Formats: sequence, structure tokens, C-alpha cells
Amino acid sequence: MNIWESFKIALSSIWNHKVRSILTMLGIIIGVAAVIIIVAIGQGTRTKMTNEFFGTDKNAINIFYEYMPPEGEEPTFWMEPELTNDDVQTLAEVPGVKAVIATNQGYGMMVRNDVQGDMQITGVGAEYFSARKIKVLEGRSFYAADNDGLNRVIMIDTFARKKFFKESEHPIGEIIDLNGNPYKIVGVYESPIPEQFRNKDNGEMMMPRAVISMMFGNREIEQLSVIASDPEKVSETGRLAAETLTEKKGLEDGKYTTNSFEDYEKELNKMISLLTLLIGSIAGISLLVGGIGVMNIMLVSVTERTREIGLRKAIGATRRKILLQFLIEAITLTSLGGLIGMGLAAIGTIIVSKLSPITATMSPLIVLIGISFSAFIGIIFGILPANKASKLSPIDALRYE
Repeated sequence: MNIWESFKIALSSIWNHKVRSILTMLGIIIGVAAVIIIVAIGQGTRTKMTNEFFGTDKNAINIFYEYMPPEGEEPTFWMEPELTNDDVQTLAEVPGVKAVIATNQGYGMMVRNDVQGDMQITGVGAEYFSARKIKVLEGRSFYAADNDGLNRVIMIDTFARKKFFKESEHPIGEIIDLNGNPYKIVGVYESPIPEQFRNKDNGEMMMPRAVISMMFGNREIEQLSVIASDPEKVSETGRLAAETLTEKKGLEDGKYTTNSFEDYEKELNKMISLLTLLIGSIAGISLLVGGIGVMNIMLVSVTERTREIGLRKAIGATRRKILLQFLIEAITLTSLGGLIGMGLAAIGTIIVSKLSPITATMSPLIVLIGISFSAFIGIIFGILPANKASKLSPIDALRYE
């Protein structure tokens, strides 16, 4: 009797005792389904929390210059290298970089009619709006031509609109006075700054960064940030971007570096992994209980089929073949339970994803491990019954009533 025939006999035995087989597999089904669902929720939680902490709209990897005096010399006055649009383009081509944000800052007195207020001004380029997911409520955002052509255009946030304009008034196209110079309002936006840090009294505004450089004498790029396409590789992407910029600028007395998120990433992954392991271990107990149930039923099956075992031994079946037959039956039973558990887990992850903010993710590797582990349980808990069956004496087995 080959393995395929043993497998067919196993399926036939399971089918002939459908109710008993299903009840036996129940522990395996619940255990596999629970473990896969818990791991899927854990992976979904990791993705959700990673996006929350390191996502595009909440995080930018700041790149800053670090002066490194020659060995043995005391730090002296130094100038930070000037950043250019070519540097921005270089960083945009770094693998893993989704977007580059280049900004500068300015302050000015905005006056309209008899209303005035000190304004914080952020100088940006056209790429800023998609990179930071700025929501434009009225009008338009800046074009690349606004920065290249030094167009005197501005955008105001919702707080500035409320202060300087009535609700019935339309600010788009209005000319305002800023530090004694006329500027045209082209858009109203919702500030990306957390509400607790916003200037709610006067509001804020944005201006093409080249215009700020011209009007205030600032550098066109004072702060440079990159956004990683994969939130789980924030530190790696930031480090590569900083190294690329250092190499391009040919720096000898300093380098570009970034804030390190590695400690936060490690702590986050460690916390979620421990939680998943703890809950998964609890769910794994049902697999152990299911394995004991399989062993119990297989012992019953050996007892019921004692005469059959004796007959097979009498016509030449070896101990090894009897052992293999019952072992395959146990593995088939637990593997079927694992497959059914996988199906239930797939349904469970869909339900969890629909009813919660977490998108549960079934990893193919975890599914494979779950099914393989269920088959492994069949081997572990099927050995005792199979061994008992293989050791039966053919004479005693044939005389068994």
C-alpha cells in the first residue's frame, strides 16, 4: 500500500464518520483561525500605527547640516552650505524618497482696509502641496511658475480668512498690503499645523519661497525635508538621502544628517510583536487541546479497527505500513482542520477590516505556517495511536471482538 492509497483510506474514514471528524477537527479549526486572525490584526495594527506616527501627513524627515571641525581643532565660526533647487532634484531621485519639501520662513504685517496683523509666512514650492497633502479650500495652490517668476502671490489659511474677510466676501483675487508691498491672494488652505500650535489670532500664510528670499533677504531654502514612500523605512530613507546630499555637495568639514526614528520604530515593533505573541499563545492553546482530541479519536479508531489491522498484518502488511497509514490519517484530519481554519480566518479578517479602522492583513507566510503547524500536530499526536496500531499482534487482533 503506497502513500496515495493510505491518503484515500484516510479520507474515506473521515467521510464515513463525518460528525465525529468535524467535532475532532473543531479545536484545530478554531486554533488555526484564531492564530491567523490575531497575527493579521497585529500586522494591520503595526501598519496603522506606523502610518500614524511616520505617515506622510504627519511626518517629514528633516535633513540638517552638522559641522565637524578637523580633528584637534576647536569649533570656529562656520557657514552652512547653501541649498539649491538642484539639491532638491537630487534628493527627489534617491530610492525610497516619495517627495522633497524645501521651505523658508518670513514674518510680515498684513493690512487690509482697517484690519492688520502680524503674520508668519512659510515659503514653499509647488511640490509642497501634494507632499504635505494640503487641502485647498478656495482658489488654487502655487504653480512652479509662481516661484520661478517671482510672482507676488500668497495663500492664507482659514484663520487669516476669518480675521481679514467677512464670510460673504471672496478673498481670491484680492490685493493686500504686506510690509508695504502689494500681494495677490490666490488661495485659501487648511493649515497642516496641529491645531494647538496654530496662530489662531491672525492666522498664517504661504508665499513662493523665491519671493521670500527676494523680499526678506533669506536663503531660498532654509529647511529641507524628505518623505519616505514606505513609512516602515523612514530611518533608512532619511539616512540615504542625507548621505547622498553630503556626497553631492562634496563636504569635507561637515555632513548632512537626519533625526533618528530607529528607536521609535524598534519600540513600536517590539510592543506590537509582544502583544501579538501573547494573544497568539493563548489562541495556540486551542491547538494543543485540538491535538489531544485528535489523539483520543485516533485511539478510538485503532480500537474499532483492530480486526482490520490484524487482517492486513496477516496478509503481509508490515508494521511500518500500518504506522504510516494511521499517521497519514491523523495528518489528514488536522490538515483539513487547518484548511478550514484558514478559510474562517480569511472571513474573519474581512469582517475585522470592515468593522474597525484597522486593515487586518493575512500574510501568506503565516497562513503557510498555520497549516504546516496543524499538520505537525497531526504527526505529534498521531504517533501514539499509530504506534499502538502497528504493534498489535495479528493473532490477537483477529481474535478481537
